[in-house]
Amino acid sequence: MKRPASFIACFAIVLVTILFFNSCQEDAAVEVFEEEEYLEKIEAYEAKIKDLETKIGLGKSNRKQPKNIISFEQAQKIYQEYDKRADLISGIVDSSENNIPFEPTRSMFYEISELRHYLSYIDELSQKAGIKPTGLRFYFALYPDTYVSSSGSDRNAKRQTIFIAPTLEKKYNNRTFQVGYTLDSEAKVILLDKDHGFSHYRRDRNNKHQNPSTFSQKTSGNNQNSLIANDLGATPPEFQH
Repeated sequence: MKRPASFIACFAIVLVTILFFNSCQEDAAVEVFEEEEYLEKIEAYEAKIKDLETKIGLGKSNRKQPKNIISFEQAQKIYQEYDKRADLISGIVDSSENNIPFEPTRSMFYEISELRHYLSYIDELSQKAGIKPTGLRFYFALYPDTYVSSSGSDRNAKRQTIFIAPTLEKKYNNRTFQVGYTLDSEAKVILLDKDHGFSHYRRDRNNKHQNPSTFSQKTSGNNQNSLIANDLGATPPEFQH
């Protein structure tokens, strides 16, 4: 018996429709799989970016204003308050060879990339020594009259400077202090405390155990594991505005 042409045509249309529907389903499944794969990759990249931001101090939690930020006006005021102290220093320190009044250093410069490098360096060496640094301490100091830098310049002789050291927590007489420290050639901790000539009070440095020359004999010429930063850019004399 011959099947009507209309029946064959309808059957063909149904078959094509089923095949097309199945093909669409397979394509949709592939697209969903690819989309999920892409989303996983994006999440992985975002996690890596977040980790890198945290390492260099740009994490979202660090983008809020720190609690120690001051206004431009306040900075201007306390900077100018130092003028009288600077004048006293100028009057005490000998003038230069050209009889130009001595101008005390008023600022220090530390390149951000170098600062990040320094912080990473502290973390790395401290971790190897089993120390967890708690912060940084900035020490005011003075270059001697005979000071010559590693580059052979004496322009910073007689000038104020600072050096920086990481700190760890120590207790003295039931009080907690953040004490600066460095490491010797054997990666052992050396505290920047009064026993090593770093007391903030002169009266605590008047004994033979705190003689700077005695201390320097133990550590001189060896900065292999030192964590103390200095040799920063200073103004004056670096540049004038």
